[in-house]
This record gives sequence, C-alpha cells and structure tokens, in this order.
Amino acid sequence: MASDELIEHGRNDPPSVEAAKLLGTVLTEARNDSALTRYADVDLRAIDEIRAKLQADPEDRQATSWARQIAKTWSSRIGSSNFRHIRRVLDLLDNRA
Repeated sequence: MASDELIEHGRNDPPSVEAAKLLGTVLTEARNDSALTRYADVDLRAIDEIRAKLQADPEDRQATSWARQIAKTWSSRIGSSNFRHIRRVLDLLDNRA
C-alpha cells in the first residue's frame, strides 16, 4: 500500500499532519471501490482542508477532532482491509506515535 511509503516519508511532519496525509491516502484508495467512491470524494475534500489547517497549526483541536471523526467513520466502512492504517491515524492524532 502506498501509505506504507507515506508513513516513512512523512517522518518530518508533526503527527497531526502525518495523520491527515495517511488518512488522505486511505481515502484515495477507497475511491476505487464503487460503493465508497461518493463518500471518499466528500471526505477527501474535508481532508484537504484539515491538512491545510494542521500545516498552519499542528495543534488545531477542531481540525484534529474533525480528522478523528472521519477516521472513526472509515474504520467501520472499510472493515479490516485498511484497519491498521486507520489505527495508525488515530494513534498519531492522539500523539501515541
């Protein structure tokens, strides 16, 4: 999965920014599933906004909370296929990197 590369590549980013990037990667891959495309498109637009907010202020609580909500929603939508990546996103957002 491309997100494995992202985890290694994003090491210089603050954890919240790294989480947003990883979540964006998971959602980009979810677009390939016809049942999830519509949801992924909407959430990817949100992730772009969240990433911009977190790059400006990595401690932005509202953006972090928004990303956490999206990640939790997707943990149930994608099941076990990318769950470890969603878990990584949640860990990064909770500063348990």
